[in-house]
Amino acid sequence: MSICAPHQEFSPQRLLARIAAQAPPSQFPNIQVNDPATDIPEQTTQSETTIAIYKDTVLVAFVDTGQYLPVTAGVSSLSGYARSADGGQTFIDLGRVPPSSRSIGYSDPSLGVDSRGNFYFANLQYVPEQRRTLSALGVAKSIDGGRTFAEPVLVGGTDPANFQDKELIAVDNTGGRFDGNVYMAWTEFSPEGLRILFVRSTDGGETFSAPMVLSDDLSVQGATPAVGPDGEVYVVWLSLDSGRSLKIRRSDDGGVSLGPAVTAAQLARTADPQATNACRRQALKGGIRTLELPSVAVDRSPTSFFRGAIYIVYQSDPDGNGPDTSDVFLVSSVDGGKTFSPPVRVNDDHTRTDQFMPAVAVAADGTVGVFFYDRRLDPENLKIDVYFARSRDGGRSFEPNIRVTDISFAVPPTFGQSTSSKNFDALRGICYMGDYNQMAADEKFFYLAWGDNRNI
Repeated sequence: MSICAPHQEFSPQRLLARIAAQAPPSQFPNIQVNDPATDIPEQTTQSETTIAIYKDTVLVAFVDTGQYLPVTAGVSSLSGYARSADGGQTFIDLGRVPPSSRSIGYSDPSLGVDSRGNFYFANLQYVPEQRRTLSALGVAKSIDGGRTFAEPVLVGGTDPANFQDKELIAVDNTGGRFDGNVYMAWTEFSPEGLRILFVRSTDGGETFSAPMVLSDDLSVQGATPAVGPDGEVYVVWLSLDSGRSLKIRRSDDGGVSLGPAVTAAQLARTADPQATNACRRQALKGGIRTLELPSVAVDRSPTSFFRGAIYIVYQSDPDGNGPDTSDVFLVSSVDGGKTFSPPVRVNDDHTRTDQFMPAVAVAADGTVGVFFYDRRLDPENLKIDVYFARSRDGGRSFEPNIRVTDISFAVPPTFGQSTSSKNFDALRGICYMGDYNQMAADEKFFYLAWGDNRNI
């Protein structure tokens, strides 16, 4: 399906592509998910995709400053979503996901779906009080296939005065003893440092447990939960203490308790020194802020030889010293997260350009799919494409990478700080182009959702 014509000159957008899990595809239609015609002029950022699938229903949610309204103007939410009823071939932009009546909706959206087709949507929430604004998370539920969402249930951290950040959810839809459980993990910024928190719901998202602290380190980010075939729960995160590493913990009792942290991978900082100085934080060339955040998926196929295998993808400096700043790697575990394989490089280019922000999913037959931003077609290491890689041997090797985007797109203007100028990141901070993308898979396809700048 062709891309819709842009509504205005400055219109970053959400795109989605479907890739067959088995047959080699001849082309990947880049399908626009959001409707730029609904955007407020001068505010058109859509970034940080999340995706969930139930039969022919596909939901894609995203940070959406294009439809953000000030609190005084009505319902405020920096999270939007779109729905497809035909397996991702066409989408209807359904606007903002409403916040709680007590809160202001913000960003970092995350979607999940249970075995009955109920969708769950989580994001950050700010709760105004008389003298201060408290930080919380919201989890909203849809019982009509994602057409509408109820008012979110607010979930707090260990202290309402602490900042809660970067939450992601996972829903048990295995049909097992923990079927329907909703899990959420995130980062809490406290005076003592950063920590990974975890909660669970056993009543369909109506109530959540008290937060459990998972991390011992004080510089952590990117908590990502996943559910295995027998209802086991995994939480993976990035630790920046004593070198960079990915940690994982496992629960076999539906999230009541989790085992000790295991190091899944050691990695190196991905950063361009010049861009980092200009952005005042870790960044890639062109001014794209970045971290080595993990994406995790578990093989739940009843017929796969690798059933139960855990796959984690991440970006890392391949030699720790440049000039190739960032590649994509995968590590896997076939013993329930006790040990992990050596890293396998996913991108197969022979350039010194960046590959970054990867996501992983496992199809119903056990095929592993990974997609990522890729600059291999631009010798200047600036223009971006999306590439996809597929493994049929449990992540030990990958077939030749496939270009998904039909147009290379540029880095958006990420340094502006005035909402009166056409500034991609006016409401989200300097050097912002999102922190993650996500993908999903079913019996037929991998579904890739990403932020795309081709209409800038």
